Order: sequence, then structure tokens, then C-alpha cells
Amino acid sequence: MRENIRVFVKEGIPLMDTAGLNKPLSETPVKNRQLPLLFLYTVLLSAGTSLLLFGLTAVMNFIPTYCGLPGISRDLDEGDWLVLSVPVIAALCIAGVQYYTGDKTKQLLRPFQGLLMINAGIPLGLEGPVADMPFAIAEARNQPLQKRRILAAACMTSGLAFLFGAPLMAIALVVELLVITLNWIGIVAIVSGGATGLLVHYWLIGTAPVFLTPEIPAASFQLLLVYTGTGILVGLLGMLTRWMMNGVRKLFKSLPFDKSWPPVVIALIVGITGYFKPELTGAGYEHIDSLLLGQITLQFLVVMMIGKMLLMSISIGSGIPGGTMTPLVIAGGAAGLFITFLLQFAFPALHLNFAVAALVGMSAMFAAGNRVLIAPMLFAIETTHALHALLPVICACAAAYALVFVLSKKKESQAYEMLGS
Repeated sequence: MRENIRVFVKEGIPLMDTAGLNKPLSETPVKNRQLPLLFLYTVLLSAGTSLLLFGLTAVMNFIPTYCGLPGISRDLDEGDWLVLSVPVIAALCIAGVQYYTGDKTKQLLRPFQGLLMINAGIPLGLEGPVADMPFAIAEARNQPLQKRRILAAACMTSGLAFLFGAPLMAIALVVELLVITLNWIGIVAIVSGGATGLLVHYWLIGTAPVFLTPEIPAASFQLLLVYTGTGILVGLLGMLTRWMMNGVRKLFKSLPFDKSWPPVVIALIVGITGYFKPELTGAGYEHIDSLLLGQITLQFLVVMMIGKMLLMSISIGSGIPGGTMTPLVIAGGAAGLFITFLLQFAFPALHLNFAVAALVGMSAMFAAGNRVLIAPMLFAIETTHALHALLPVICACAAAYALVFVLSKKKESQAYEMLGS
């Protein structure tokens, strides 16, 4: 059963093409006498990861950034030549560096490459480099040991918990993505990493929710059915996004070019898109607040829903390192709101809540795209503190995840039948 789940998760949109997410933490056992030192290293390295992330985001705040950090608003104008040129310049610089470096150096530089590209305007999430960094360092060493991989998983949990102020989401996401053998050592290390990340977040940033929401009432049974249907529709969009990404990846693999150059082409496409629609560039965390607060237009919803899915698919498919969770969340929130607008227009007596609809779309797209179930539910609640949205989010995530699982298993069965015939 565990192997089936591992294959199912692996076939989804990766959080990022990290060095360690596809391998379970089950190499050599950790000796009992090493445990106190291992747990001490876990806390220290987790705190160091959170502090490093805080320093990197602080640097981004002091320089002209096209990233769109959590809690930071951007003011980008249409027709700005910098929005067009900066991604291309960054991609050319990275391609030049990669041309003269070996495989191990490329692996170590990959998280920083992702940070630079996202800050330059590539529409991916910072959670990708945050997840990749500890595993890239661990995998760069010869014959990685079990304790190195445990420490890497704990640091990944800490970074995600710090970035979003959501330790339970980070713990669930790491467990679901790694599908590890749940021995008590791994559990304690990952939980310690999440707790450390949250403590540093509270210390340096505060206890307020990362994303703002208006007052949300409890949902009735009738509304729960509507939100569940919205989750199913958004789940279908998540599957469509995966197919697009895989198609782009196959296309670039078939081209007779060095792997360093496709990202330059995509950076040019992103730059041209940003020249006309600058809101599509960068991670765009500020758009999550806009969706939850209803500060949007129908045109904005369509642009975010389609544009984010397309640009994320071609960016990841071309090999640009970056997180997929944030663009999926933004596209899903826009899709959830768009569907809700249509339903509210068709059935005026429903009285749907648009903040809940946005959360439902975000979490359902997260669940269907990355093929995880518990983490999207916790993400929606921990980042907003909107407890009354918990039941609609659970229904939507469960429906989207079940839909993807059933359709994926059906497709797998058809493939086996074709091979048998």
C-alpha cells in the first residue's frame, strides 16, 4: 500500500524537482548513542534554516524585486521594460554559470538559482528552493547517511513552517511527499523542525496570520455540497495542469539543445507576458490576499486562473527550479472564485461566501496538483486562522484528491490492459 501511495504522489506535479523527495528515508539506522546529538543538530539546523530564509527575504525587500513576498505588495506597471528584461538577464547569467560548472556544483547551486529566477519574475513559489536546499546539500555529499536525510527533512519542514507560519502543514507535507517509514526518530526530527520554524516565525514576524481573510460564517449542508462540487471542478483543472507540464517537459527533452538554454526561452516568454500583464510575474503571494478579501475583477480571475497554470507548466517543464505550490494555490483560488461567481449568478438564493470559495479553490488545487491530502487542509486554516472554513475545505480537498486518485488508477488499469493485449 505504501508503495502504491508513493507512486501516486510521485506522478503528481512535484513541489519541486528536489534531490531527496523521491527517496524514502531508510538507508542506515541511527545508533541510540547518536540520538541526543542528532536531535540537537535538528533544532540548531532548523533554526539556522529559518534564519537564513528570513535573511534572504529581507534582502529581497531591500532590492527591486519582482517576486511578491508574503505580506509585501508590488507596484509593477504595464509596459515596464525591466519586467521584460530582468528574467532574461537572470536566465542568461545562470546559463553561463552552469556551462562552466560540474554536476555537483550545479546541484548545490540549484536552490539559489531558483531564488534568483523567482526574484527576477519567474512565476514559481519560494517553497521550492526552501525544500530543495537541505536535500541538495545532503545529496552533494558522498554516500548520504540516514541521519543526513533526517536532518534535511527537518530543515525542509522548518523552512516551510517559517515561510507560512504553518508547522502542521509543513509536517504533513513532508510526510506525504517523502512517504517515509514512520519510525519515531523521523517523526521527532520532523516535528522538532516544524516547531522550531514556527518559533522563529513568531519571534521575527509575529503571530498574525500570513494571509488576511474577512469574517467567515459557518457553512450549511447545502453550501457544503456546492463547495464540494467546486473542489471537484478545480481538481480537474489540477489534472489538466499536470498534463500540460508533462507535455512541455517531453517537448523540451526532444529538442536537440543543451539543458541550460530552454530556461532562457521561457524567461523571455515570461518577460513578454509580464510586459503586458505584470501581475503574472513572480511568486505573487500578495494575490492570495486579494483573492481572499475579494479585491479582484472577473478579468483578474481569468488571467490568474489561465496565466498561472500555463506559465507554471512551461517553467517547470523547461527545467527552471521553483515551487509549484504557490502558483497552484493562486490559480486554484482564482478558479474557485470564478466558479462561485457563476454559481451565485445562476442561483442567487445560495448566499455563497467568496472568501470560503477562494480557500476551497486554493486547497483543492493544491491537493489535486501536488497529490497530497492533509497538507492543503492545514495550509488553508493555519495561514488564515479561518476555522469556520475548515469543513468546506475538508470536503473540497477530499473530493479533489479522490477524483484524481480514481482517474489515475483507471488510467493505470487501462495501460496494463493495453500491455497485456
